[in-house]
Amino acid sequence: MPRILFIAQEVGGVGKSTLVRGVAEAVPDAPIFEIESTPRILEYDHDSKQQQKRVTYFPVRADRASIEATGGQSARQEFDGLINAMIRVKLPHAVDLGANTASSLLGSFDEELVAGFSRAGIEFGILVVLTADPAAVSEAAKLLASAKRWAKARFAVENRMRGNVDPHLLKQVTDDVSVTTLAKWAFEPPTIGFLQAMGLKCESAPGSRRWKYRQ
Repeated sequence: MPRILFIAQEVGGVGKSTLVRGVAEAVPDAPIFEIESTPRILEYDHDSKQQQKRVTYFPVRADRASIEATGGQSARQEFDGLINAMIRVKLPHAVDLGANTASSLLGSFDEELVAGFSRAGIEFGILVVLTADPAAVSEAAKLLASAKRWAKARFAVENRMRGNVDPHLLKQVTDDVSVTTLAKWAFEPPTIGFLQAMGLKCESAPGSRRWKYRQ
């Protein structure tokens, strides 16, 4: 049975792309759907001799307001290409949902659409990334709660890049969801060129010669 895992967070800069790459390394044969305003996962398809690209890019407008300004059915048409591609999958896929995109797409998962995926034999899971940023915690709670209707499995990753999420708040948000912790880390300068070549951006940490990751 084909399975599709959404890696999602409505707020940018929480390390979601890092988690997408982690999933890609853990499941090396799984194709990736990238939904972003500009393509960012650049490292997998550099070999022109490959018969099939691993990453399929679906462009969206840069912010949720511009997507939803069209309203109703028109807003959902923003994702028609992705939905049509998902209904045809035969292998497990990872879906990188860019910032300002997750709520718009997953909010369109009404009973009719979910039933269509079910008839096609497709199961969904969702992995939500959250940090100590209150906005990221709030959006994570919304995404995990809304996914209860259609997700066979729900996961959360607490990324401690900005400190620990309050344990009581984390428990409230994640409820019965499987939670993994990603410890805070930093890059040394020799690593930066390699990361930038893959499409990642870095910024220097104040008062330090080390570098830290940001989306």
